[in-house]
Amino acid sequence: MILGQFIAGPVLLLMGTPEDVIDLAVVYLRIYLIGMPFIMLYDFGASILRSTGDSKRPLYSLIIAGIVNTVLNLGLVIVFRLGVSRVAIATVISNVVSSSIVITILMRESAPIKLDLKKLTIVPRELKKILTIGVPAGLQGMVFSIANVCIQSTINSFGSAAIAGSAAALNYEFFAYFMVNAFAQTTVTFTSQNYSAGEYARCRKIYHISMWFSLLSCGLLSAIFVLGRDMFQGLYLTDPDVLYYANQRIIIATTLELLTSIYEISAGAMRGLGHSLLPAIITVAGSCVLRLIWISTVCRVIHEFWVLIIMYPISWIVTGIIMVIAYHIIKRKVVCGNQ
Repeated sequence: MILGQFIAGPVLLLMGTPEDVIDLAVVYLRIYLIGMPFIMLYDFGASILRSTGDSKRPLYSLIIAGIVNTVLNLGLVIVFRLGVSRVAIATVISNVVSSSIVITILMRESAPIKLDLKKLTIVPRELKKILTIGVPAGLQGMVFSIANVCIQSTINSFGSAAIAGSAAALNYEFFAYFMVNAFAQTTVTFTSQNYSAGEYARCRKIYHISMWFSLLSCGLLSAIFVLGRDMFQGLYLTDPDVLYYANQRIIIATTLELLTSIYEISAGAMRGLGHSLLPAIITVAGSCVLRLIWISTVCRVIHEFWVLIIMYPISWIVTGIIMVIAYHIIKRKVVCGNQ
């Protein structure tokens, strides 16, 4: 967060951000980074609540924060007439709201998840367990971010219209992916609970149920966005050049977003079985390294926007196949080793 205040400008320049948007991008990034600690607090607190089967109150917290974000966006632009900074400021404030609600809920809970600020301390034995699973996942996220910077640099090379169009279409990819992510988190939670209880048959059942629900829900939502893309894109865009790039991305990437279910659910199941490093390595290799190779080879030969975007479904397929194989190997080893 602190370092980002100083390197936001140079990093965006290295990414090839066009001159007509660089100043706005720097302002937005610096303000957004201020909200990172509150995003962390919400994620940690929400994860604790979800581990007990309570996924409603974290959702309600986000809904309230979303309403606050919307009201602030309208207020800041109408009353104070702020530019891009108002979007970032509203986002930071909404993050403070969601994290405050979750922390307040935890402070009012009963044991064993009650948060008592006076008793906060580090327990080495528990810290080791947390780091064993958390560090690989964290490193995976960092590598993902670095890869995304390189990918964004390639998108930037197509100009401002491509940047705007890609960002608009990405919103709908996120909506569809959230369905996958929800079932992946569910897979981790329920697999770990049943694995600890020795219910190995349930672990297999959880995997199959989560996979099918993830594929169906994400596929259905993606189909709605793709078929109604003219209406949905019209909510964000009017410029024909921007729409050209947005439609390319939504037709290629959003249509096949359900493929992320294959590797996300498999990775979640492995983490629930206590194996976090292997899915992290596979994800980094398949979704990061492969994409970097693609943009440094194929995209340089064929400098077309659709060639860049088709990289996503290709990496999802490759990563998914490897992840499913790894899951079945781990499952066999874990189940046989405990029977």
